[in-house]
Amino acid sequence: MKIDNRKAKNNGKPLIIPVFIMNKGCPHQCIFCNQKISAGNYPQELTKNIFKTEVESYLKWNKDKTRKVEIAFYGGNFTGLDPAYQKELLWWANSYIQAGLVNSVRISTRPDYITGDKLILLKENGVTTVEIGAQSFIDEVLKFSQRGHNAAVISDAMMLLKDYDFQTSLHLMVGLPKDTKEGFTYSLDKTIELKPDMVRIHPVIVFSGTILAEKFFQGIYHPLELSHAVELSCLAWEKLSAAGIRIIRIGLHLTKEMENDNGVLAGPIHPSLGSLVLSSVFYNRTIKLLDNIPHETPEIRFHLSDHDISSFRGLKNANISAIKNLYPRTKIVIESLTRQKPGVISVADDKGKHVSTSISGIL
Repeated sequence: MKIDNRKAKNNGKPLIIPVFIMNKGCPHQCIFCNQKISAGNYPQELTKNIFKTEVESYLKWNKDKTRKVEIAFYGGNFTGLDPAYQKELLWWANSYIQAGLVNSVRISTRPDYITGDKLILLKENGVTTVEIGAQSFIDEVLKFSQRGHNAAVISDAMMLLKDYDFQTSLHLMVGLPKDTKEGFTYSLDKTIELKPDMVRIHPVIVFSGTILAEKFFQGIYHPLELSHAVELSCLAWEKLSAAGIRIIRIGLHLTKEMENDNGVLAGPIHPSLGSLVLSSVFYNRTIKLLDNIPHETPEIRFHLSDHDISSFRGLKNANISAIKNLYPRTKIVIESLTRQKPGVISVADDKGKHVSTSISGIL
């Protein structure tokens, strides 16, 4: 089986095979972190057999052989590992690249563990993408979260990664202690200045067994409501996509441990948070389009790609219901067009008046 490097049918998005190193290389534990819950109950020690089983299960599951495949080392501070161990893990991954089964490797790490020597090691061993846990660009927020570095370190790390020609991704968290909407907006603006290739947005969840859980029980920390988390994530979407930065994930993938009664204590947890945010983005853009359509219009037709129909409608048709409330005497028609590009909303009234908008950065 050989990988075809043509653009994948799945919007060019790679198949990422996650391999968790479970806090290895981390100098300490941040107040919000519990890998056993957020990542799942993976073994603390990653053996070659565990690695092989994980990778080959994804390769067997993958039916689109034109799709780019990446092995990703997550759940720890990869560049904080002993260099010999880094080389060993990357050698395991590179055996699949040499066999033509995998295209590349990505790793996640901390910004304060990025140096030229560390990046040379990654470069020499098949790593093409480095994901940085930034979380925030507010020093007070980073300090309270016990990150162990300030915001300037994030900027320095990103510039060094670009100097070494890595693809880059930044992780930002919504709703951290001491953060505000203004602070999160500032973090978005700093992210745009640094121009990463990708961004992940994770609203803060209160996991059991964390320092943040203690702050929650003490009444010191109040997590975001789901609606507020969606609102701030929409803000991130609008600002980042306008800057040409792709958001590759909103919210955490739900693990069995997160679904257990005692795993998550509080916070904006939802199995499809990204879908909620995307539906909200579609609704906000649609309402702006409808500013040009009088409320007494007899009929409005919406034209969309089949790919976007679900996002346009919203959860349980919530968006359609809201539009009908605004146009109670108007016939609403939703049509899927094969020629319509994903991310484009077109609106036409009964007189032939036509307006459209494009939503970039589709997940």
